[in-house]
Amino acid sequence: MVYKLVEKFKKDGVKAYTTKQVGRHRIEVNPVFVDTVVKIRNEDDYGSEKIHFVLKQQGSAVSQHIIQRILDEKGLTEPCEKRRGQRSYVRYQWPISNYMWHCDWSELGDKQYCAFIDDRSRKIMALGEFDNATTKNTFFVFYQAVLVNQVCPVLMLSDKGTQFFANTRNKNGERALSEFEKELNELGIELWTSRRNHPQTNGKMEKWFHTMKRRFKKHPDETLQDFVKWYNEHRIHHSLEYKTPQQVYEEKV
Repeated sequence: MVYKLVEKFKKDGVKAYTTKQVGRHRIEVNPVFVDTVVKIRNEDDYGSEKIHFVLKQQGSAVSQHIIQRILDEKGLTEPCEKRRGQRSYVRYQWPISNYMWHCDWSELGDKQYCAFIDDRSRKIMALGEFDNATTKNTFFVFYQAVLVNQVCPVLMLSDKGTQFFANTRNKNGERALSEFEKELNELGIELWTSRRNHPQTNGKMEKWFHTMKRRFKKHPDETLQDFVKWYNEHRIHHSLEYKTPQQVYEEKV
């Protein structure tokens, strides 16, 4: 053992006893590439995975690890205080567009937002901003979705909010139909509702509102129309094999 140490000292000098740095060697990145990553992040709010996909499509061979490092160094990532374990991914969706729409209300600031999205493609069929979450405003957004897209869904999925569902019963114990449900019945649309206190049933809608609120927070000057256009025609989705909602919607209308 002593002999080996002496030999190493003769060959490398003091470096023979210096602790070697573990991990990958730091790779210097072209400043132009850094600016490109930052630009995509600021415009589209993409994480390293989506940015890597976009740049790979453009011919870049830079790894996702380097892109993540750039985002971290530029302060463009949000800290994850409690990391979740690996989740099993289950993809569920109807085989054709317009078979099921999701609808819901959500609050942001002093405004209420009502949205209808297509289950298969996640396309925003219509989105409205109001002072109050009422049945009347729900009808307004619904018929906007029908008229603009010239189609009605077969099924509608909502929660048990009063804008969609009636919780009252008559003296015979029968549940009364809400105005929204009656309107859907007239159009031949069946209403499905999620279980109370179980938002996972309408998880696509919950996830969509999260994306909307995060986008509005980072781009407060963006109009509602611009947001819808960006989301439907520009934003790629991991669950849609990195296609946009509009592309997937048009595949099987």
